[in-house]
Amino acid sequence: MRRAVPTGAVARRNFGMMLLGIVVFAWVLSNFLTHAIFADDTYSKPYFITYLNTSMFCLYLLPLAVREYLSSRRKRRAGERIDVSTEGNVFPSVLEHINDIEEGEREEMQASPDRLSTHETMRLSAEFCLIWFFANYFNSYCLKFTSVSSATILSSTASMFTLVLGTLIGIETFTSTKFLSVIASLVGIYLISTTDLAPPSSSSSSFSSAAAVASSRTPLQILLGDAMALLSAFSYATYITLLKVRVGDESRVNMQLFFGFVGLFNVIFLWPGFLVMNYTGIEPFEMPPEGRVWAIIMVNASISLASDFCWAYAMLLTTPLVVTVGLSLTIPLALLGQMVLLGSVAGGWYWAGAGFVFVAFWFLSKEN
Repeated sequence: MRRAVPTGAVARRNFGMMLLGIVVFAWVLSNFLTHAIFADDTYSKPYFITYLNTSMFCLYLLPLAVREYLSSRRKRRAGERIDVSTEGNVFPSVLEHINDIEEGEREEMQASPDRLSTHETMRLSAEFCLIWFFANYFNSYCLKFTSVSSATILSSTASMFTLVLGTLIGIETFTSTKFLSVIASLVGIYLISTTDLAPPSSSSSSFSSAAAVASSRTPLQILLGDAMALLSAFSYATYITLLKVRVGDESRVNMQLFFGFVGLFNVIFLWPGFLVMNYTGIEPFEMPPEGRVWAIIMVNASISLASDFCWAYAMLLTTPLVVTVGLSLTIPLALLGQMVLLGSVAGGWYWAGAGFVFVAFWFLSKEN
């Protein structure tokens, strides 16, 4: 007889799956937008793009800062009324108001006794900001030399890294179902990666022109792009596994505050990277050349702002392995995008590989 699963746990898992679906669509769209300006060297500045995207996380701090300001202002005004008042009935009413606020804060702490404080959340963000930045940097860099589908396929090896790291650390239970699900996912990745894609049809769109330029990359450049995609996969797996170890349940951390401080620390600590990149010639600094590029960059930053938050929250609602294997669903979506946007046509192995990926994700989600 199977053990009954609490209704709350099922609701949390289903909500996590829904967030994961949003992330899958958003990340594929973001990769196509980035590839459109990277592949044809219109504006191939992965450090600038990643710095801007992660810096946008500072916006998460604005509502919290406004709320804190209004709260402190309200308390200060209450104190001023106490000082200047000569009426005996004012003091008890103000005290009652302040006591109500403090009582609400005490009740919130009692409901979540293990919840991280603001100081602890800041320290957690400082520990993870570099891993998060370089995971995104490697993912952007690989799009200079590889197609969206190739980058997506190689990034999906994060599921394998997550299973290994999670098993070594002890947050994942190594079962036959999980092992077979990851193997099935890798088989699907292999089948899709061997799919023959016909050359894109002639088109004047930015996507097609980028694909035409990307097809002229040298084998060494393609190898470098593939290596960056694998580094991105390993970085994501490390980040997501260690975050689960440090936080555990999503109720312990304010994810809005966490990502806000990640963005703030990236702004403060990583701006010297522009000097290093410019001095070494790896990425000479220059602003986007035209309005179209600015529009793509800002849309991409907005997508990153929302999707990365959903991704981390989905991981805390489910497990790191479910999220990383679930993100393998970006593979069939990316290849479908290449067929629609670039006019590429996939063979039958594409559908077989997509089937393996879907089946692997379904079994893994049922296991958890």
